[in-house]
Amino acid sequence: MFKRILIISWLLSSISLFAQYQEAEELFDDASCMSCHTEVDFSPKIGKVDNFKKLTQVVDACRFSNDITWFDDESLDVAKYLNHLYYKFKEKK
Repeated sequence: MFKRILIISWLLSSISLFAQYQEAEELFDDASCMSCHTEVDFSPKIGKVDNFKKLTQVVDACRFSNDITWFDDESLDVAKYLNHLYYKFKEKK
């Protein structure tokens, strides 16, 4: 019984995480972020974005300078999406 509950919990969390990334990808695409950036821009560079906190700050700076109308949680979701795809930083709660 415990094994079933554990598997079901894992599946539900996986589905939730996938949905979160899918929504963040849509936000990212709708904001036309790749019109200014290339995938090379998202590779970790020394002295640039080197932790998750800086990544969230850069996403917010880009959001504000381009008048993108994301809520704070949507901006955080986009940062998590970029982190998942490119950076792999440990996210601090």
